[in-house]
Amino acid sequence: MTTMTAMTNASTSRTVFGVVGSGWRTEFYLRIAAALPDRFGVAGVVARRPERAKELRERFGVPTFDSVDALLDDAGPDFVVTSVSWAANPGIVVELARRGVPVLSETPPAPDLDGMRALWDEVGDTAIVEVAEQYPFLPEYAARVEVCRSGLLGKVTSAHLSATQTYHAIAVLRTLLDVGFADAEVAGTAFTNRLQRGPDRDGWPVREELVDAGQVIATLDFGDRLGVYDFTAGQWFHPILGNRIVVRGERGEVVDDRLTHLPDPSAPVQTSFTRQQTGLGGDLEGFHLRALYAGERRVYANPYAPARMPDEEIAIATCLTRLAARIHSGGQASGGYSLADACQDHYLGLVVSEAVASGTRIRTTRQPWARS
Repeated sequence: MTTMTAMTNASTSRTVFGVVGSGWRTEFYLRIAAALPDRFGVAGVVARRPERAKELRERFGVPTFDSVDALLDDAGPDFVVTSVSWAANPGIVVELARRGVPVLSETPPAPDLDGMRALWDEVGDTAIVEVAEQYPFLPEYAARVEVCRSGLLGKVTSAHLSATQTYHAIAVLRTLLDVGFADAEVAGTAFTNRLQRGPDRDGWPVREELVDAGQVIATLDFGDRLGVYDFTAGQWFHPILGNRIVVRGERGEVVDDRLTHLPDPSAPVQTSFTRQQTGLGGDLEGFHLRALYAGERRVYANPYAPARMPDEEIAIATCLTRLAARIHSGGQASGGYSLADACQDHYLGLVVSEAVASGTRIRTTRQPWARS
């Protein structure tokens, strides 16, 4: 798998991108461009509903178009972000790739295994197509990946993540475990939790209500490394469904914000992950994340400081920046999260769902996008 380190080594040249799609996710890209005008400009948004197009023009001051052709012909973006439905995404990615336009694709790149195989047959490694999978680039996870890569834990042997659903979580697990495209034996089970309804994208519910929330726990056994996936519906926002992460290696472990390792076999060292945040108390530097530390070791530096951005937008900006660096380098830079990685993570997520539904253990098979 492409190494996703804590730092972004991308160029800071200004890049202009377009967006196809006008939904909730599109607004993240528009906010990022507004926060980082020296890095990004918005060539325009393809929004087919006139009322939504009008709203985007008024709120974000961006041009809107009613077709992909109009966006490309009139605005000439350096690359295009596809922010559309699962079903629509592969066709738009193929259309753009055929026209030689670099693409940052929505997640997942296609709805199912057949769709991903067809997309790979059409695009593969012949075009610049990356995927906007932000989770491995979230500062909290990127910091833990940096600890894994530093050797403090020795060889990492297992990782347990409870934070987000299928392909997002599997992207983080595969990065922590550094398993590349290895096949896995997958098993899983489902459980129903009864709990108070929590908030969603639209905010808190208007009344108290007990609801059923499905939970899936699955194991992905890569032979010498184990990934544990644990997700409950609504966990992204619910305050009583907290996130958890455990990473174990031969010489140490990470448990949430605690790091324990053995620099000497008889002298364990325990420390904590901390965030260096400006704007607190009498700090007048603005309000932004500066860095994350594991004890005295800096394991993540925010490349977008002092822009005022939440972690999610920092991570998405990293996807944008890495693709921009690849384009500016003439394809020489390593880029970010590849189409191959995205297909592999969604494939593993589909196998998790199949294993849970069937109650059987399933062995994955090598797919056409798998690299050595």
